[in-house]
Order: sequence, then structure tokens, then C-alpha cells
Amino acid sequence: MVNSLCYTDQLARDISWGKAVPYLINDEWFATKDAVKNRCREILARTPDGTMVSDPDSDFLYGLFQHHDEWAEKAGGGVKCITTQMTSHGTRCFMLRRHCDTEIDIGFTHSVKLIPSTRAKERQPQKLLDFRAGARTAITEQIRLFRDQGLVGAASCPVTGESLGRHNVAVDHLAPNTFDQLLFSFCQANQINPLGVVVGSRDGVVAFLEDTSLRVSWEDFHLKHAQLRIISKTGNLRLPKPSIPWAEVCSPL
Repeated sequence: MVNSLCYTDQLARDISWGKAVPYLINDEWFATKDAVKNRCREILARTPDGTMVSDPDSDFLYGLFQHHDEWAEKAGGGVKCITTQMTSHGTRCFMLRRHCDTEIDIGFTHSVKLIPSTRAKERQPQKLLDFRAGARTAITEQIRLFRDQGLVGAASCPVTGESLGRHNVAVDHLAPNTFDQLLFSFCQANQINPLGVVVGSRDGVVAFLEDTSLRVSWEDFHLKHAQLRIISKTGNLRLPKPSIPWAEVCSPL
């Protein structure tokens, strides 16, 4: 079992006993809102004032700040990056650096307060989450290569219109062939049950598919069928997330 997703085993036990309602932020599950706040505090602790928050921490924060009721106003014409700063009260906070070169603070505690709960019954099986995480790891180099090549001639985000740079760029799988749809189609075509795939972890952090032939097959499938485009992280979060009928390929073992 992959332990890259925090609280995996304990969260599953808590849910089964009705002790926790999980919260999902950028594909990370948290048992409580306090756990989400602790994740934010850890990011603040390792990011010096005035320094840009690095990936994947910034991806997590972009996902979290979508719940802030003033996100649209604070983001303005687009966010160049997220930084940290000491407030006049002696506490540290996150700052949104906008494309107009102005900065504005945004509260993570307020964002956490407004996160809607997700019912346990709606949560995907942990083995499916692990499988999806391992599949993402397998195509990391393809995504990085496309991103780096795309940035050379990039002008603006097709969704928000904001300028694109290394610190605010994301790679989108153009609909209808989203990442999950491609992975689902791959499982259908090869009669793969995601719940039966062995997923390991590197250094207890990065999920990977242990079956080399399966991994290579998925990489080839993705390379052949994926239609990618570069987009801003803000724009990427605005895209609709289609529902995938995973139950059609997931059979209890």
C-alpha cells in the first residue's frame, strides 16, 4: 500500500467507524480541517518571507484557495505565484503575487473554514487512488517535457488570458481525453482492474507502478492518445472535472 497519501491507513479506519469526514484538496485527503491547516503551516515554515512557494506545495495552495470566498477578487487578472510574508502582527501569511505586480494577502484558515465536506461513501477506494497516483508518476517526464517546450513560445492562458511563466504554468489534458478518461480507457482496452495493480512508493513519498511492462504500456498509450496544452494553474482549476465510471473496471479482489 502506498503511504504517499497522508493518513491513508488511519483515515480509512476512522471513516469506517464514522470518526472522520475526509477533505480533498488537490488529490490529497485529510481526516480533519486541522490537518489541512497543519499542511499550510508546514509550507509557511519552510518558505522564507518573500520567497515563492515551490511545487507541489503551490499546487496544493491553489486548490485550497479556491474555497476562499474572495478568491476571484484577490486573484484579479491572474496569479503569477504564491509567496509568504510577515504581517504587522508578527504572524506569517501567504501572498498572491498578481500579474500586475501587486500583492495581496490571503488567509488559509478562512479558506479551510469554507471547505465543503466530502461524504465517505463518495470517496474512491484507496487502491484506486494509489493506482491513479502511480499512473501520474509514470507520465511525469512527458508532462515536464511538454511544459518546458510549451513555455518557449507561450503567450497567455487560453482560459484566463493571463501571462504564463514557469511558476504559474500547468499542463492540461484537453477534454474529452482528460487524464482520468485516458487512464480509464487504458484499463478498459487492456482489461486491467486498478484494485489489483501493485503500487509501490519511493522514499515513502512518490507512488509508482511496480509492474514495468504495465508502466511502459501506459506511458506508450498516454504518449499516443493524450492531447496536451499549457494553461495557468488558476485556469486549470476552473476546468470542469468529468465523472469517470471507475466501478466498471474496478472489481473487488
